[in-house]
Amino acid sequence: MAAMAERPPREIILGKAGELFHRQGYGSVSLEEIISASGLSRAQFYQHYSTKASLGAAWLKRLARRMELVNKDFLEKTTDNDRLLRKYFLSMRSWVESNQFRSCQFANTAACYDADSDEGIFDLIDQYKRAQRDFFIAVAERLVGERDAQRIGTAIFLLYSGAMTECQNLKALWPLEDALASAEQLCGVAVAR
Repeated sequence: MAAMAERPPREIILGKAGELFHRQGYGSVSLEEIISASGLSRAQFYQHYSTKASLGAAWLKRLARRMELVNKDFLEKTTDNDRLLRKYFLSMRSWVESNQFRSCQFANTAACYDADSDEGIFDLIDQYKRAQRDFFIAVAERLVGERDAQRIGTAIFLLYSGAMTECQNLKALWPLEDALASAEQLCGVAVAR
């Protein structure tokens, strides 16, 4: 508990809300649950977040920043182009499995969010998905060159995104493994299994 007391209330709320949103889904979590989990008073909560949407937006922004850093680091540190796709897809496979098959938090939030409540949430989700697509375009450029990178990178993004969703729906890893095989084939990468 001492470590929690050292953290600013805003971070405590954001951390607890993120855990609940990820585990239960954004739409299933009430402000009362978040306030209770944070151990802070209602007044303390409202000093930092005026609505669930403002908290949700802060959470998604933080996730997007983290993923941007993960993807940037991945591109900088992975030098073996023949294993580039495999390394990324397999790391995400491990992440999905370790998170009890809860996959893309952005897609999960979009699926349960009321579009009339706050368009800012959907803008954040769209920005994240576009950034993820751009990441796969950068990956494709390393594998197939600049001319075909946009088309193939977009296809890889769609394979990946669909596979992540189906891993969650089916509680199985095969969609991600099949998407990887298709992505490698698109890029002409032949990797010994």
